[in-house]
Amino acid sequence: MLLDMDDGLALDARAIAARTQRVLAALELAPEAELSLVICGDEEIAALNRQWLGREGPTNVISFAQGEGEGADLTPELLGDVVVSAPYAAREAADNGLDPDQHLMRLIIHGILHLLGHEHEQGGEPARLMEQKTEELLAASAA
Repeated sequence: MLLDMDDGLALDARAIAARTQRVLAALELAPEAELSLVICGDEEIAALNRQWLGREGPTNVISFAQGEGEGADLTPELLGDVVVSAPYAAREAADNGLDPDQHLMRLIIHGILHLLGHEHEQGGEPARLMEQKTEELLAASAA
């Protein structure tokens, strides 16, 4: 199934879903894990960024973990939501000479890792480990 975004980007929803399933399997979370993946435009992600993170403007990916807070233990298989801006991802890929499909998948993986508690904001070893895990999962998703 090919999805046409408002800005002319075309995405293969089945391929994205299949690759995401391979990521969950590589993390030994499939088939039980549930994940909501939203691929949207800059306007939508900017609104979420403002509302939930207090930041202005669009970003590439935002994650909302369900495994945190009150009642999180009621549905441990529910990982949460990953929201990716397709146009933002496409611009980043073009600006950095990256394959757009691979970069979109990298952002999805990045979001999933945040749902699982990985962080990179402080830099250093946690950031290096998260980047290493992202690349491993990117390779596993392409298999």
